[in-house]
Amino acid sequence: MSDGGPLLETVGLEKFFPITRTFGETLARRESRAIHAVDGVSITVRPRETLGLIGESGSGKTTFGWLIARLHDATGGTIRFAGEDVTHLKGRALRAWRRNVQIVFQDPVGSLDPRLRVWQIVGEPIRAQEGVHGPAVRDRVQALLPSVGLPPDCLDQYPHEFSGGGRQRLSLARALSVQPRLIVLDEPTSALDVAVQAQILNRLVELQRERGLAYVLITHNVAAVRFVADRVAVMYLGQIVEYAGVRDLLEHPVHPYTKALLAAVPVPDASRRRTRYRIGGDIPSLIDPPPGCRFAPRCPFVIDRCRLEDPPLVPFGASGRLVACHRAEEVRDISPEVLLSSASGAGGAPASPAPAPG
Repeated sequence: MSDGGPLLETVGLEKFFPITRTFGETLARRESRAIHAVDGVSITVRPRETLGLIGESGSGKTTFGWLIARLHDATGGTIRFAGEDVTHLKGRALRAWRRNVQIVFQDPVGSLDPRLRVWQIVGEPIRAQEGVHGPAVRDRVQALLPSVGLPPDCLDQYPHEFSGGGRQRLSLARALSVQPRLIVLDEPTSALDVAVQAQILNRLVELQRERGLAYVLITHNVAAVRFVADRVAVMYLGQIVEYAGVRDLLEHPVHPYTKALLAAVPVPDASRRRTRYRIGGDIPSLIDPPPGCRFAPRCPFVIDRCRLEDPPLVPFGASGRLVACHRAEEVRDISPEVLLSSASGAGGAPASPAPAPG
């Protein structure tokens, strides 16, 4: 990890998807609302660094990844890459910039054209970015395949002839083909068995060391984050609620949502499974969310202030951690097992706000 300036920086990044409902046959009355998929996210990624992005499904992680790869246009905020504002790049400038940030999609089956052969799939970005055609593309692809663990003699095979791990390696090779500086990894191991997951993760670490890559790793796999990431951002309903070094965050979570998220990781100890904290309550809607903390309806430490005032993401402690919680100081040392004692009901929802510790 470099001590230089950030490679990627987002400031207040937003993506709202408008919803338009029409009432009546005359189209006379309309109501416009929006889904706040990403709402004010500010993060940095340094050269050669891996940022892990974790959170429940529907929290906006993939949308954020698409935004920084410029596959979506941002509703608001700023994206800076190597100090340059790339938020509103268009046309040829955007096309030329795309080689800097590539993406490995979650579903390799859906992202690989089944009608194309390996050399065509992996070589497509080379043709688009560099104008290289014919045998030169095949030669480039053949030289690249061993770096992702694929044999160089598979150039004329189709995606369906590969296993799940092989298809994900193809996706990675395609992302590497134009020598990017940052790769967005959207659940790169979610559909793979444990042995293949380990192979892919080891390959990612080796490629980062060899090529000086930076990664944004979007995943539900906490073990993968622990193995690969340098820092971790926890996302909940479009916002970052905690942001810290990987060891600090995974071993000493502060935000109540982070504690609950990590407590949900399966463990082999049956007695611990019975005592682990489970959050309950309804997940708030992302359609024009109300003011206040978005985790408040499910938090065992909620107070009136939480329901009225959205907590900012502010420095916490001396380790560079950022936390968005009004009661961070009070709940910092409470473990998930202690949290359970303040909750009741089938879903683990609190009967009343928990008292401050101490």
